[in-house]
Amino acid sequence: MAGIILTTAIIFAFFATDAAAATPSASPDSSTIVVEVSGTVPGYTQAQLAGYLASRMQEEIAAPWHFVASQPAGQTAPNRAVWFFKTLRKVWKGGSHSGFPSPANLETYLRAEVKLYLNGNYQMTMDTHPSVGDEPDDKALSGMVHDAAHALFIENRPETP
Repeated sequence: MAGIILTTAIIFAFFATDAAAATPSASPDSSTIVVEVSGTVPGYTQAQLAGYLASRMQEEIAAPWHFVASQPAGQTAPNRAVWFFKTLRKVWKGGSHSGFPSPANLETYLRAEVKLYLNGNYQMTMDTHPSVGDEPDDKALSGMVHDAAHALFIENRPETP
């Protein structure tokens, strides 16, 4: 009899633990916007780009919004800014070193689209076409984030949490 109760308790504990692991332990509050990234930008990995975009958007937009980079293979957050990047073309500007093009003279033309979702509902899309260099803190990329953040959160003025 004790063996059946012990086996039942172990099976119940296994299923209870499995169910608890499937649900997020802490959901982000209503003012947290998760920044998701798809596509590439020269000089960044996807994780670096998500972190960069989140920190730049936080600098541009004050309270009550809080921006965080998405986690790899994470669940889709109800409040999110989804960035899609596509390389349109790469142009080598003049200049070379020993007959080889210099990476500092490369300019990449991108298409960037940002979609804003609040409480799981689509709000708006912003589309921009910056030309960026291969530096980690490119002024064109920084300007694009500034323009997108202002269009999504200042000009649009979504309902605050």
